[in-house]
Amino acid sequence: MLAAVATPQPLNTPAPTEGIPPGTEMFGYRIEGVLGRGGMGTVYKAIQLSLQRTVAVKVLGGRFARSPQMANDFLREARATAKLTHQNLVMVHDVHADPERRLYAYVMEYVPGTTLSQMVTDQGPLKRASALHITYQIAQALAAAHRADLIHRDIKPDNILVTQNGLAKVLDLGLVRDRLEGQTVRTPGRRLLTIVGTPEWSAPEQSRDPDEASTASDIFSLGATLFYAMTGQPPFNGNTVIDLIVNVCTQDPTYPATIPRDCQALLDLMLAKDPDRRLSDGEALVKAMEDLAKGKTPKLDDTGSREFAAATPGRTPMPGRRRRRFRYRR
Repeated sequence: MLAAVATPQPLNTPAPTEGIPPGTEMFGYRIEGVLGRGGMGTVYKAIQLSLQRTVAVKVLGGRFARSPQMANDFLREARATAKLTHQNLVMVHDVHADPERRLYAYVMEYVPGTTLSQMVTDQGPLKRASALHITYQIAQALAAAHRADLIHRDIKPDNILVTQNGLAKVLDLGLVRDRLEGQTVRTPGRRLLTIVGTPEWSAPEQSRDPDEASTASDIFSLGATLFYAMTGQPPFNGNTVIDLIVNVCTQDPTYPATIPRDCQALLDLMLAKDPDRRLSDGEALVKAMEDLAKGKTPKLDDTGSREFAAATPGRTPMPGRRRRRFRYRR
């Protein structure tokens, strides 16, 4: 399954742990180089030999690949993600597994661009219009995922790719959790996934108990990302991971004067500590941002969390519908 062009490797050779060298062919793809490395694996730029097209291939990391449970989670999440098709989501094309070699990978569309974190590093804090336009696109992607009962659980600046023409896409869907399947797939004595996000961007309930992650948790993470896009800093900090989580759970964000009042009102609805007082999902955030674009103050109202809506007479979630694109005034 895995063979270097110059020196083929036998099938019983363990999968490489120090990276796959350029020129290596695996599952019908030729590795061109490394695009990025994450907690669970490495993403490679590759050529799909059958179609001669450029793709991105994510390969599960060595120690995770040695765990059958983690390998199954990795493949299950990739297959769940492949159900989605949306212009603001990186599409998953294929999933491959070679248990004998402990080699597990999924293939995604290749999207040239830069991450939001790198964009802010290079350019400084974004202007209001740019920050909101990127956030609105990611909100639409989350709306599609949430309608499919999928939770991302690791929305952050590093996982948002922006192309030269301003198209934003959600990257690294390896932490996506199928809410319906996740309630039954469980190993006694451990959580479904050991990696549950990044503390700077994770919602309080997700940091306290990963099993409590919900669609509203993704909205909190996107709110923290919007704060970062407009200021160059995350809304919460700490000297240690524990300090950081405590601050996320107990402190309110301090808005600098550079964040307009209407954006502060939106962030209040995204960064609320109580998920029942937070915008509930991507659909609710899209609605709030469309109100903002019309000059209205965004409100929780009938787009609030499902729990809040169920407890309040006359409140029902907004139905899905086709959205038109909005541009935000500076």
